[in-house]
Amino acid sequence: MRTTALSGICLLVFCAALNLSAQVYFKDVKVKPKWSVDPGFSSSNAAELSSGNVMHWLEIDVEYKAMATKGGWMDNVTMKYDVLLPAQKGGGKVVLSGKVDYWSIPMDGETHHAQAFVHPRFLQRYAPQLRFRNRELKDLRIRVTFVVNESPVGMGANLPTSRSDPRAIVKEIALALAAMKTVKVPKSIFPRNETPWGILNLDYYELIKRK
Repeated sequence: MRTTALSGICLLVFCAALNLSAQVYFKDVKVKPKWSVDPGFSSSNAAELSSGNVMHWLEIDVEYKAMATKGGWMDNVTMKYDVLLPAQKGGGKVVLSGKVDYWSIPMDGETHHAQAFVHPRFLQRYAPQLRFRNRELKDLRIRVTFVVNESPVGMGANLPTSRSDPRAIVKEIALALAAMKTVKVPKSIFPRNETPWGILNLDYYELIKRK
């Protein structure tokens, strides 16, 4: 009960601090990053090719509650992702961004899940100091924003430690995006259906819009 109440309070603070829509449809947003490698599917009809190097993706798992509404569905929901990478020694800040467009999400008061990924090449180029250890995940700052009709209707952030303040993380990313010297890399966060994980657990995630 205390955790749910805190999540709701944090989201309201997000709205007030960042001038978001007062109407919140997606709550209790939990953002959990982890390092992943290609699941490595094989086929008897295709050659198995490899560079010989293990390539690490950044997997962003999101859990959220869709508030119950009278209509029962919400169409054209976009989830926007921003990842502030740990700065290189003597280097500037880098923010990777991307979005995932959903056909419709059932507003049933239940918990739902989402995923997005950062391709290894972006990590190699903009954060070459990473060694893909679990403790390095604490250096990432991640914001997820739910948007409908260009209005934010939900938000969440990763919590690197139990004492992390989600408001501080959201503010840190916002300041980085506003800074002229920050390197901003759009379209660098992929929907799961554009990754090797796209054919897995289809019934567990909402339907992504076709392009």
